[in-house]
Amino acid sequence: MKLVKLSLVAALAAGAFSAANAVSLEEAIKDVDVSGMMRYRFESDRKDIGGATVDGYNSSKNNAHKFKAQLNFKAALDDNFKAFVQFQYNSTDLGFGEANTQTNKTFNVQQAYLEYTNEAYATSVTFGKLEVGSIWTDDAVGTGAKVVNNSIEGLTFAGYWFDALNWQDDGDFSNLGIAKSSLYGAAVLGDFDPFAFQVWAAYSANWAFLYAVDASYNFAFNDMNFKIQGQYLGNSLDSDKEKLGFTDNNFYAAKFSGQISAFDFQAGIVGYGDKEKSTIVTLEDTGRVIAPAKQIFYSDGSKLVNSHGENFFYFAGLGYTFAETLRVGFDYIGGKTERANINDIDKNEYIASVSYAYSPKLTFSGFYSYLNEDFNTAGQDDTKDQYIRLEALYKF
Repeated sequence: MKLVKLSLVAALAAGAFSAANAVSLEEAIKDVDVSGMMRYRFESDRKDIGGATVDGYNSSKNNAHKFKAQLNFKAALDDNFKAFVQFQYNSTDLGFGEANTQTNKTFNVQQAYLEYTNEAYATSVTFGKLEVGSIWTDDAVGTGAKVVNNSIEGLTFAGYWFDALNWQDDGDFSNLGIAKSSLYGAAVLGDFDPFAFQVWAAYSANWAFLYAVDASYNFAFNDMNFKIQGQYLGNSLDSDKEKLGFTDNNFYAAKFSGQISAFDFQAGIVGYGDKEKSTIVTLEDTGRVIAPAKQIFYSDGSKLVNSHGENFFYFAGLGYTFAETLRVGFDYIGGKTERANINDIDKNEYIASVSYAYSPKLTFSGFYSYLNEDFNTAGQDDTKDQYIRLEALYKF
């Protein structure tokens, strides 16, 4: 291999040529869309068991100050091609001397992908590090690909594959090996106002075949709007998982909600699980299923990512909005976790919430959740979990 050395004059000439062909900053960024969010949360989650106070299901018994920010850049690279990158900052400071304020955290790449769109076929292909966006996940990110087609009005067809999920960084995944498996799937989403539906199917390698259906219907009378929604999620585990104490699961939920003038309401039921074995409903957090509580679906025996118990809950909530900006609400969720040869648990959660839309971009909100777990076994202390969250959220 020959090495080519440039003289000082030649190097300056080459630099001048490059500068002459470079685009201006204004030209470079004119096709870049910038968006993002900044969020601050104060949380305190204290569970009392007998005379002891421990961490709750969602946060620490210490005052937790949680900071999160995202910066999104989407740039048009060439005809039909776009690139997207999301930088994220995420930090938690604990009170009561548990930890000092973190100042060494930096922005890290949360998502980074390339998107190709063919308008003639109404199809887009996305590849890279991106949100899964399935009914079994909330904000999980994985390395993989999606294909989406909208060639038929009202219908969206999607296929997806993810070879790696951010189970270690996210913190809301199941602690089972299913969080580390490759995920293959497809979905059909329909929107034919006032009726909408979703059909999902997926296979988590060496773990389970997953399927789900979501259907909803909207109707209105004068200034009153109503919605009926039903969901069913099922899975069939690989045969070797029975040896680990797991079994197939069926999740069902129904919700009736509406808005009458400044009032809004919701009511419904949720059921899933098995009395004798462990089951899985979602892969990460509460996914996108009907789960109106703040704590029950994270609690022992009824945790959606890995529960042991047959669960049935009913819920109702009412809210009122003042001047289209300030909303106050109250929700109740009650029911039972039944477990063979282990204590059953009666669960009741009460939630008071408030939110204020200062502007279309800036919102302040908060809630107080009180969860009471009554164990139907002599000598077992009942638990009381008090969870408080205050939040300021700015989106741009």
